[in-house]
Amino acid sequence: MVKVTCSTDIKKELLKKETWKCKKTITKKPNTKIASVHVDIIDTVNIIDTFDRPRNTFKKGAYAACDKYAKRGLKDEAGNRLPKAGFHAGAGLGRAGAELSVLEAEAKGPNASVSAQANVVGAGVLARAEVGSVSANAGPVGVKLGLGIDTGASIGAHGVEAKILGMGVSIGPKTSISVFNSEVSCSVM
Repeated sequence: MVKVTCSTDIKKELLKKETWKCKKTITKKPNTKIASVHVDIIDTVNIIDTFDRPRNTFKKGAYAACDKYAKRGLKDEAGNRLPKAGFHAGAGLGRAGAELSVLEAEAKGPNASVSAQANVVGAGVLARAEVGSVSANAGPVGVKLGLGIDTGASIGAHGVEAKILGMGVSIGPKTSISVFNSEVSCSVM
């Protein structure tokens, strides 16, 4: 029997106590993120439809609204350049917002809504209940801070997404996993 021992400086360094630094504290508190920032391909395409949108501001106390639309598109006017169809119904307590060109901002109190839409880049359905939220969009870049639960599905240029009670998965240029509307994501773009 022959015994062979190999030794290198690298192996000696790995054996030293100073090489390894152990974390001595463990965080047991769950960490959730209730804010998100995104760049959306759908909103990038919608710039064509909103670049000349006139200024509009609104504020409402208690509200309930239902709207359906079907637009053939291809008209040279704000909101009518791209073909689209959809439905939206919602109700809540307190809502305020402003729109100008590709810029928009909105704040909402407790609310619930359901919507379905189809356009040139995809289709989807969504039901949402929120305690409250604030959001802002500048073309394809959006920021949202809020607390709510989404249930829905969509498919299109952004990939495929499905959520049930705020828990779900998105696969596409931005792949993500959501748990109670807190999200971990990785963007390929």
